[in-house]
Amino acid sequence: SSGINAEYGTNYSSEKSSATSKSLHKSAKTKTDTICKTFQCPMPNFLGYTKNEDIKNMLKQWCDSDEPLQVDADKVDIYFNQLIKYGDISFVKDLLCAMRKQFKDKDMEEWNAVFNATLQNVQQQIHSLFNGILNIECL
Repeated sequence: SSGINAEYGTNYSSEKSSATSKSLHKSAKTKTDTICKTFQCPMPNFLGYTKNEDIKNMLKQWCDSDEPLQVDADKVDIYFNQLIKYGDISFVKDLLCAMRKQFKDKDMEEWNAVFNATLQNVQQQIHSLFNGILNIECL
């Protein structure tokens, strides 16, 4: 059966050997390194924060607000794009899962629309850079 390498969006088959999987992982990591060299990716930051825990707290505070503002959603999208170019795909997945849980609990149409737009943006970026999709188990 085939699937998507959740780390980098690279197609792979689950029957392939671990050596082949490691080769694909190395290839995808090399592509990420090349993208960052091309784009001269600085360390991604969200409103000046670079530590994962600080960023999770900022996103949680935003998700706890009454209504999503488009300007905030745009900042989140920019941050996710930075993370993808930087190669921190696993943190993108973690944040998307955390956001989904927060938004799902709100059961509000506006928050779900923001989440869906963010997810679409992430998938477009992954497809554009890695010609794949991001497999996110929590969704």
